[in-house]
Amino acid sequence: MDINIICLVFIIFALFIVLSGLLSKYIHAYLPIIPTDMYSKYVIANNTRNMILTNFNVPKRWYKHFYIFSGPASTITLCFILYKFLFNGNIPEIIFALLDMLLGTSRKPLIPVKNVILAIVILNVHCWKRVYETCYVNVFSDQKMNIIIYLIGFIHYAGIFLCIIGESEGFIRDSNTNVILYKLTTIELICVLICLWSSYMQLKSNFILARLRKNQHGDIVSKEHKIPFGGLYKYISSPLQLTEIIIYIMLSVILWQASTFHYITIWVITNQLKCAILSHEWYHKTFKNYPKERKILIPYIW
Repeated sequence: MDINIICLVFIIFALFIVLSGLLSKYIHAYLPIIPTDMYSKYVIANNTRNMILTNFNVPKRWYKHFYIFSGPASTITLCFILYKFLFNGNIPEIIFALLDMLLGTSRKPLIPVKNVILAIVILNVHCWKRVYETCYVNVFSDQKMNIIIYLIGFIHYAGIFLCIIGESEGFIRDSNTNVILYKLTTIELICVLICLWSSYMQLKSNFILARLRKNQHGDIVSKEHKIPFGGLYKYISSPLQLTEIIIYIMLSVILWQASTFHYITIWVITNQLKCAILSHEWYHKTFKNYPKERKILIPYIW
């Protein structure tokens, strides 16, 4: 049977986020602790109530490993597609076999070359910026996250690159490539600008968070959670989540002809929405003086 494994995996991820969120909100007291605490511990400073979870936790600072992996992976993918598209390089049979196994043997060349290149370039900027943030800007606490969440991070980025090239011209047997880079549409250019703005605002937000744990000389003096101010934090509790959602929506617009990538965008939206809600609730419970006018994710609205 021809199955798109990547599509199926991200549908399951998204459904897990939605169902666990609904269950934890309405019947949390009657559920096992594992499904809800595993996720909330990844998002906020939450003390686990179950020793099973503790035995499978890893340091939250390992979050940087996602990007130490995805940064080089994005560049290797870019070099690989340029080798194919610009120099008509030969694709090893094992690549075709891998993509057929993960996306199905009936996959089609849905994404034009220029859109593939544009999306991978944006992902290179985003991933390498995240490498810089997590290695040189973020100040991680001593909190833990569940190892399942840790592994999902690697699946997420591997899935992104594989699903994009797996539905692009040139990476399907007997498909032709047609590189016309100068025919970028106005919408595509707007999407690029919005992605760059979102990535910059994400970086700015991380600088704001890092300064809460540093003194004026840049030395780390605390790992406690404090209320952030400035930038998008003036309006919402979760600018990191908002900017991540925007980036993936813009990538979906650029890759609108794709089939699988949009399921990754849906997963990102559900994941970031739950992160934003949990963070907002935690801020309000932890800090009595938390700004009441500050919204969850959308300025002035929600």
